This record gives sequence, structure tokens and C-alpha cells, in this order.
Amino acid sequence: MNKCLILGSAALAIFMGCSSTEGGGTGGTGGAGGTAGTGGSTRACATDIAVGEVQPFGGPTPMRTEGITFDADGNLFVSALDSEADDQLLSVTTEGTFAPAAESESILGLESDPSGIIAAAIATGELLLIDPATGDVDPIATGLGAPNFVVTTPWDTMLVSDDSIGEDTIDEVTWDGDVSTWVTGVPTPNGMVFSLDERTLYVATTFEQPGLWRVPVSEDGQAGTPEKWITFENATTPDGVAIDSEGNVYVALNLVAQVAKVDPAGNVTIIAEGVASAASLAFGQGDFDPCSLYVTSLFETQLWRVGTGIPGTEK
Repeated sequence: MNKCLILGSAALAIFMGCSSTEGGGTGGTGGAGGTAGTGGSTRACATDIAVGEVQPFGGPTPMRTEGITFDADGNLFVSALDSEADDQLLSVTTEGTFAPAAESESILGLESDPSGIIAAAIATGELLLIDPATGDVDPIATGLGAPNFVVTTPWDTMLVSDDSIGEDTIDEVTWDGDVSTWVTGVPTPNGMVFSLDERTLYVATTFEQPGLWRVPVSEDGQAGTPEKWITFENATTPDGVAIDSEGNVYVALNLVAQVAKVDPAGNVTIIAEGVASAASLAFGQGDFDPCSLYVTSLFETQLWRVGTGIPGTEK
């Protein structure tokens, strides 16, 4: 999320959350952690956290954090933001200890891919490919404005959002670095996740018409007309999103320190409160609890864990 914009919105935040729906409909069912998943997971939930319980995860991070992703081997990575030096990609263990895996001038939103960790570099307008084993950082594409969040597509490209005021475009980037407009009409787009059937993209909009939007997706990967689906009343700056194996969408409501759960019918529940500066969300993979959301914090130096009672999909 754009720090300057969220600071400007902080004075408008009312620290009570309720919700309503717009547009109705059932939408699609979901994948997890930014990409379409396999669904039907039977992985056992951990017993040390209750549904809706919020736990600090690990000790203080060296800097505030934003992006989060698990790779296919179950390794956890977060982006740590430094206003005075290079940003870092941190590797995080199941005990919540961390170590730097790479650094670059700007590292924000994260996504995993078999080739490495994809990072949106908001300050430089680039999309990066990071090898956490070596620390190598290579640009995939440039000239993207202020890229915030990235999600890989079922057709092997990447979608990139930019939540700057006045932006309403989600770009598509190929592995050759070609950039094109995928869809317009989604104001200040931020977190994104595909449905399990790959026919809907859910998008959190942060500053203008904040809420949860849906973009229909055709079989050949073309975007349909976006619609605003959910409005979170009295809760500004929706940020990251994730989806569990039953199709429930989880949205980080940053300034009100909440995580909202939206079921496929559009019913909204505030599942967790006190998740300070909740930014990006990802369900546990590998040795991490599959029924917990791991959450970064935009203005704090603490990672969070939120129990959901439902597993995310397995990468």
C-alpha cells in the first residue's frame, strides 16, 4: 500500500467495523495466497489457535512489512520496507525468526513462482524476479508507475495493481517484459486473488470507492466489466486479500486493524480485530498452519497470525 496515501486517510478512519454488500451474487470460489489453488484440502488445522484469535508471530521485524508469500516448498517470505536504505526480502521460519534473503531499492507486493519470488517495486516502477537462494534480483518489466501488488495468472502472465489516487488500471506483464492494460475501471486497485474456477478476480480497492471488487475472467484470460461487490462500512483502506479452500475471501482492513471474511454469497464477518496495520495475508503452507492467515503490518514491526478454522488451498 502507498504509505503517503494511507497516512492521508488515517484521520478518516473510524475504529469500528460493520459491513454491507453491493451488487449481490455468489461470485466464484477461491484459491489461496494470490494464485488459483487446488481446493479440497484436508490438511489438519493446528490446535494452538482458535478461530478469530490473533497471535503475534515471532519477534519484532527489523522494519515494517508489506508483502507476503509462500513458495511451493512451504517457505515463507515477507518484504521489509526501509525508508533510508534498500528494502529487504526476509525469509521467515515456523518459529517466526527471520533472515535477509535479498535486497533491492524497492520490494513491496510479493508472489511466488517456480522461477523465484516476484516482487512489485513501487518506488522504481519495476516488476522484479528474486532468487532467494542467491539473493539475485533481476527486472522482469519496467515503466509500471507505482506497482503495489502482483498475482500470477492461470495463463502464465502477471497482473500488477497500482493503488495511487486516480489509478483505475490493472496491467498485465509477460515474462518477456511486455506491459499492457488488462482492465480499467477498478479504482485504486490493491490486493488481488483468483477464484478456484479461474473465472473471477477479486480486487481490494483502497482509497477511491474502497471495498472488494469482482472482475469476470473469460476462458482465454480476458477481463470482463468490473463491479463493486462489497463495501466495508466505517472501515477504510482495504489492502491484502486471501481465499480459503471453501471460497471465503479474507480482506485486511488496514487502518481499523481488522480482518474481514466474505463468504461466496457476499455475507461479511469481521473475523479478527486488533491486527495492527494489517497489510498482506497468506494461508500457511508446508510446516506452517494451513488454517492460519499470516499477516504483515504496514506501520508496525510485528507479524501476526489469525486463526480461521478453514484451510487455505495447497500450492
